[in-house]
Amino acid sequence: MKYCYLILSILLVLTTSIQSQSNQNGFAHPLQIEPVAVYSKIRGNVGYWDKNFNSVKEINKNVSVEGEYKFSDSFSVISSLGRTEYSQTDTAKEVTWDRYNVGLKYGKIFESGSSQFLIGGGLRVYDKKRNSLFREYENPEYYLIRPNFGLGYKSGIFQIMSEFRFQTESNRHGRESKLEEFKRYYQLGIAPSFAIAESVRIFTEFEYREPIDKTADKNLRYFNFYPGISMNTESFGTFSFSFLFGVLPKADNAMDRGIRFSYFYFFDTN
Repeated sequence: MKYCYLILSILLVLTTSIQSQSNQNGFAHPLQIEPVAVYSKIRGNVGYWDKNFNSVKEINKNVSVEGEYKFSDSFSVISSLGRTEYSQTDTAKEVTWDRYNVGLKYGKIFESGSSQFLIGGGLRVYDKKRNSLFREYENPEYYLIRPNFGLGYKSGIFQIMSEFRFQTESNRHGRESKLEEFKRYYQLGIAPSFAIAESVRIFTEFEYREPIDKTADKNLRYFNFYPGISMNTESFGTFSFSFLFGVLPKADNAMDRGIRFSYFYFFDTN
């Protein structure tokens, strides 16, 4: 909880120097999937997930801050910084900084009567993970390259946003040698949401991830359901909670359960 209070304090101080931006004409920000709409925002996250299988329990705790700057109607740049605490039965606890990263996004909204359609995509590149041990999930000595694409639709109180993502590890040469093998996966996310009040929105998000090498990288696979709620305040940003429940059998799903608390502040770049 001390990380939660720290992030909220920092973000509330930052918001005193920026003007609030109404997001009523755009798409509500998903709580879990990577949005293909563009925003100008600061976001703080505190997250937790665990997995307990074959007498081995994994616990992952993360705190992060993400910033996105919309420099035109359709383009934005994005980056994030975080810290993760990971532990596993009979192993020492590992605390590491998340990978440094930067991304470029494109998102275009089209009007059609009282409805809106969205098309977007982007590319995000992640640095090596410094001072981290090799685990089955990833190799810290490789870079990560993550392109994505998605669509959205909005009508009345209903919105839906989707994302298709591909991720591959890479070295500085951009290709595997005979002694190297990059982990790769594709992922599909969908985020329906409903406004139940002027400032309250319910989310029912899903994410499905499948590794390219289903035998060697089976621990990357998951299918998760994320019910959540966001509450927008007039002057102090948006607060949200999102829960994680695994849909696949425990033996096949990379996570069992989890929770994420997020704070958003959207601001005007004009």
